[in-house]
Amino acid sequence: MAGRKLYPRATVKKIVKAHSNCNVSKNADVMIFLDYMLFMQTLMKEAAIEAKQGGERGVTARSVKKVTADSLAKFRG
Repeated sequence: MAGRKLYPRATVKKIVKAHSNCNVSKNADVMIFLDYMLFMQTLMKEAAIEAKQGGERGVTARSVKKVTADSLAKFRG
């Protein structure tokens, strides 16, 4: 498992540079990726709760859409 990449760092750096027109420092891409993963985990957890409360069998696009705004608000800095 040593040396195995979890995600393509160069791709993350290219995406950030394209959207912000700024270079990414040495380990900033790692922090961006971890923050993204934490956001996705929170979004799915909240969507699962919403789906269960709505009587749905599983997470649906509707339940994700309902909780997206609140999840994004939690991650605004």
